[in-house]
Amino acid sequence: MNQRFQLIRNFRNISGKKLYTNCIISIVLVMVSAFFILTTNVAFAIEEPASEFESCEPCHSDITANFSSSLHYTGSSMKGEYEKGAAGEFGMDMHVFYEERGCSSCHATSCTSCHTGEGGHGGDITLETCDQCHFKKQTSYFQGELPAHKGVAPNADVHYEKGLDCTDCHTAEEIHGDGVAYESQMEAVKVTCSDCHTDPEKTVNGMSVTQYSLDTPAHSIHDGKLDCSACHSGWLITCVNCHLETGQLDKIDVDRFYLARSVDGTIKPFINMTTSYNNSTHTAFAEWTPHTTTREAKDCVFCHENTEIFCGDREAVILGAGGSFLSQETIDRIAEAPLGVETDSEDTPGFMVYMAIAGVLAGYFVMRRK
Repeated sequence: MNQRFQLIRNFRNISGKKLYTNCIISIVLVMVSAFFILTTNVAFAIEEPASEFESCEPCHSDITANFSSSLHYTGSSMKGEYEKGAAGEFGMDMHVFYEERGCSSCHATSCTSCHTGEGGHGGDITLETCDQCHFKKQTSYFQGELPAHKGVAPNADVHYEKGLDCTDCHTAEEIHGDGVAYESQMEAVKVTCSDCHTDPEKTVNGMSVTQYSLDTPAHSIHDGKLDCSACHSGWLITCVNCHLETGQLDKIDVDRFYLARSVDGTIKPFINMTTSYNNSTHTAFAEWTPHTTTREAKDCVFCHENTEIFCGDREAVILGAGGSFLSQETIDRIAEAPLGVETDSEDTPGFMVYMAIAGVLAGYFVMRRK
């Protein structure tokens, strides 16, 4: 009896140990399985996402490679300039600001952002295509309207009035990028007025192009010193007190016009922007192409008797590489320059004509006295 009881107890002990061992093994196996499942999921999660250009790359690999470093895709120009300006001044993380304010949603993330035809084929790139993102600035001004098409501006761009679209000036290479990661629009945009206006054989949409001529006195005097846009821009916006907390502006002013020295050494329009954040204010100027081109240039007195348009040595920041304010010495020299040449029109005789007539009359009266 005792022997039987002892056998039963020994069997139970052996069974208990096996059960315990089996439980430990099972737990270990579950933990190992869970580890592999978890690491596999994490690996999938951190895998590079599928390329936004996947359907286009097989045929257009050169274009997609260039586009991936373009300003249209990266938005680095906006981030970089703000970091040099208000964001840097106020200690803001521009990458966070860029995402939270939805800036990234306006930058082209795939070919079909612009090429809207089926599969990216067959859709023309028109002013309306560009207006999807650029309506807050360039495409509105180009059409003679205030930012975001909210009101009528002083004038539309003469190129718009002639029926031109954005792509009549801006090439596919500019839009897609050329593989170089530029820091600003001023570096990335290659088109200049001279591309069309110094080429007598040039036609655009079947129209001949007015040619730049040094026979025009204002051209010969300012050649190499002033950019075309300094005289041939109708108006320019000034952003008055942009509240970075809310993204709201106090005012858009189109009555002010500013000029400063560009990175290429010529005098060009500069946009003035004041921003506020936590009760502090920051003022900056940035080289700007207004897209408000006029056929007739501004007259001489616009600059020579209105030197407030030159930014001068103000307590402000110039955004962009190489731009600078004009020295006070240069501004004084502009103010003191004799206005020997007026901007002539077809109907009004120029200054030199008046001088010639005056000379003839003076000679006549001298002869009569004799």
